[in-house]
Order: sequence, then structure tokens, then C-alpha cells
Amino acid sequence: MNQRFQSAEIRHVAEQYAENELYLAVCTIGSQLEAELEFGLCPEECFMETLELLSAIAVKGEDILPSIDDIWLRKFNEYRRFDRHVVEDEIRKAVAVVFGFVILATDSSCHRFYRYTLSRRLMETIAGHPFPDSSAILDRIFSVPLPDGWFDAFLVEEPEEAASSTIRKPKTPKKKNGGEKKSGSKPMTLKYFTHGNKGVLRKQGERIALVFEKWNKWGWTDSETTTDDIDALFEGEPRHCNITWKANSTILTILLQELLNQPYITKQKWQSPSSMVRGQFGLTPNFDQKRLADDDKFRIEVTTYLLDISNPLPQRDGGEDDDYDTTDAALQAVLSGQLRTTKGI
Repeated sequence: MNQRFQSAEIRHVAEQYAENELYLAVCTIGSQLEAELEFGLCPEECFMETLELLSAIAVKGEDILPSIDDIWLRKFNEYRRFDRHVVEDEIRKAVAVVFGFVILATDSSCHRFYRYTLSRRLMETIAGHPFPDSSAILDRIFSVPLPDGWFDAFLVEEPEEAASSTIRKPKTPKKKNGGEKKSGSKPMTLKYFTHGNKGVLRKQGERIALVFEKWNKWGWTDSETTTDDIDALFEGEPRHCNITWKANSTILTILLQELLNQPYITKQKWQSPSSMVRGQFGLTPNFDQKRLADDDKFRIEVTTYLLDISNPLPQRDGGEDDDYDTTDAALQAVLSGQLRTTKGI
């Protein structure tokens, strides 16, 4: 087995893409596939090969279709030059593995062309170059979980820059922070506010104010974030909200995932946690809940609880009906069913 990626390259990719969901998906079975391939395709090389093809797709869009066969042939010839002692079935298998992970990515798209037309065309190309146990290998790749909308979020990135990456020199993306926004199409926001009903809208505004207070206290947002910025995040209209997220991207990703699953948030077409984390906050999404501390899980639950205006708020001991106790301790007691609540706001 000919190892092309050296230790430094493997380490570089592993560190740079540690939170990339597609990289994590490749790593799920990548080492096992590498052990089975005579050609030798480590997870890091497999990921970069996949990313290279996905970048070409992002640049060309529907114009990629006539080039699929040529891409397969070029990749096959490239791999054969790497190691001429490997039989052609093994080289076809290696190319199919890369194409398989490309299909895994495009199949996450909400766009009909990528999810159906392109994925079907890629499968036809694989089928046109058969090798032993092809169905079993592809089934294992397609069984690896990848969040819905991952490829749509990938398309938000600058495709020209992504296309410049090679397997020998992985691209180093521009350094981003939560306050830095890309030009071009505006990112989506959460459709929460109910306009046309002043009573509901007032209650929703009061709950948003409570959530903003909590986020500031927990250190999730920076001091320059304003109430107008937070209100804009929940308006549902595409725009840059100018919110700098200070907590880690796992908290943000899981928070948005939970919010988009709430009945009081209207899910919009092609909206996903990944696309919002990337487009609205300029961060890399991460769905690994093992990285969430218990406090973070509690705070996400508090956020979703507070935004539901049908949920009562804790009443302060000995206080009037409109005297609320919204400390973390009181909310913890409510969520545990231990404290009396009042409808209030």
C-alpha cells in the first residue's frame, strides 16, 4: 500500500477541519476503508479529494454534468500513476469511494439538481466502472450520517477560493469571526415574530429581551450586540444581524437546531442550522453534542423554554402575580417541575 499523504499533511488536515461535518463523516469509516484498499487512501486524503470535487461542483453548478466522465477518467489515471502495481479494480474502488462521499454530500442538499440529478449521474458513473463488492462499500458510505443542508451551507462559501485547494496543499480559509460578514446574498434569520397580533407580538418581544439578557450574562454574545440586532435575528427576513458569537460553535449549532425544531419558529425553505452558522455568524457548524457541557445544555433548554410564550414564568416567592424570578436557579426549578409558575408574559 502506497501512502501518499505524509504525517505533516495528515495532521494539518485533521487540525484544520476538526469540526467539519464531512471530515468527521469520512473519518467514521475512512480508516476501515483504507485498510481494505490496496491503493491506500487515508481519511485525510479521501476528504481532500472529496472536497476538491465538491469545490468544482460548487463553481460549475449544473455545467458540471458533461464533465463527470472526464473527471472520473482523470482521477483514475492519476491514481494509476501513483501506484502502477495496484490492479485496476482497486483503483476503480478508490475513485468510487471518493465519488461515494461526494454523493453523500450532494444528497444532503435541498436543491433538486444536486440531490437528485447530480447524485444520480454520479451513481451512473460509478456503475459504469464496476469492481467487486461495490454495492456493499457504497452502502456503508451512504449509511454515514451527514446533516441535512450541509452541501447548501458549503455552497455559501466562496467556490472560487474552494476550487483552488489541492490534495497536496489544503486551503487555509480566511480567518472569520462572528462580526465579519461576506458580501452577496443575505443570510437567513429565524421567523419567530407574529406580526399582525399586537398582544402576541408584545409578549414575544418581552421574551426576546429575556433571552438576550441571558445570552449576555452567559457570555454568548459580545457587548456590542444590541437589542435591535437580536430582534433582527428573529424577524425571519434575510439580513446580516451583526451579532458576534463568543461561545463555541457547537453551542450555536445545537441551539439553532433546537430552535428550528420548535413549533413557534416557522421553518423556511432551505434553512438549516449549518447554513445559519456559516452564513449569519461566519463560523463552522459542529453537531457533536459530546462537546456540550451540562450548563450549555441547560442554557439551550432555557432559551427554547423562554421563547415559547405559552410557557409560564417562575413567580418570586411572596411576590405579586407579575413579580417574576428569571434567575437560572428559578428556571432550573421550573424545568424540574419544582417551582410554582404564573402565566404572566
